[in-house]
Amino acid sequence: MESITIKSRKKVELIDITKEIENLLPPKDGICVVYVPHTTAGIIVNEGADPAVKEDILDIFDKMAPENFSYKHMEGNSPGHVKSSLTGPSLILIVEKGRLVLGTWQKVFFAEYDGPRTRKVYVKFIEG
Repeated sequence: MESITIKSRKKVELIDITKEIENLLPPKDGICVVYVPHTTAGIIVNEGADPAVKEDILDIFDKMAPENFSYKHMEGNSPGHVKSSLTGPSLILIVEKGRLVLGTWQKVFFAEYDGPRTRKVYVKFIEG
């Protein structure tokens, strides 16, 4: 198992980590499990060509889990917990010859919902 260290710069942002994941993969076929061990972060696959897509996703998430809601959890990061639940903590991706099998415009994004912080993403390659 390998890991990627991510330093987010904003409270909420999507960070493209596609290349970082591929740099950890051997030149073989298999699957790749990507796991985020944080309760206020997540991982998604979506379009990486147009930055407006990331903005739209984050805007919708802000409407679904707004800062000004009367949350019972009083630590101040409740919106991050809700958004993390929407995206989830893991992905399983197909790997061919050391490259992720993604659509033409797809990228893998680390989703930060309570930054800025230093975070870890774990990557496990399973040959097959």
